[in-house]
Amino acid sequence: MKKNNRIVLAVVLAALTAFVASPAQALTEKDTAIITKSIKDAPAAELAVKAAEIVTKAVKKEKEATAVAVVRAAIARNAANAVSVVSSVVKAAPATAPAVAAAAARLAPDQVEAIAVAAALAAPELADKVVAAIIDVNPKVAEQVSKAVMKAVPQAQAKLRDRVAGHPEANLGETYSTKSTRVDGSAFLPVLPVQAYGGTGRDPAH
Repeated sequence: MKKNNRIVLAVVLAALTAFVASPAQALTEKDTAIITKSIKDAPAAELAVKAAEIVTKAVKKEKEATAVAVVRAAIARNAANAVSVVSSVVKAAPATAPAVAAAAARLAPDQVEAIAVAAALAAPELADKVVAAIIDVNPKVAEQVSKAVMKAVPQAQAKLRDRVAGHPEANLGETYSTKSTRVDGSAFLPVLPVQAYGGTGRDPAH
């Protein structure tokens, strides 16, 4: 009996370990097509809200892939919505911040500072990872993105310095206080609040 109990316990523990360690899952072409259509059909004024809704409804293991797909579809439709979509998506799923910021920065490089700040403000505990992810996409923006995020999220300065220590191009030589301007002195676009959504499920089209 004891041997049987040990076998059952081992099976249960193995199943739990597999569940906890299961990696993020990539989307199928069908899933991606549904997301793209949902974003395409959404009214322009509700694009950020729709993006957050889709990500919120995604199952946990597909949330990051869904967030990236949503951001790509939204920016492809209208790059002017990049910052607001990044903000709303990251607020809906904070853990996706680095992947979302990197995807957006790749598609809208002219908005890289604002994208970084929007993602960092929506998930301040991951601000350093947001910067690192963007630098991996485009090392040339290391300094401007690092300094912009340090100004927007001062509490992340220590972690940010450690995170970008291997990137001398970041050139972080001083501490920054909170400001509402970019490194070049121009103002960031305001990140408007987005309605939060609740609920679970997988269907990203509804």
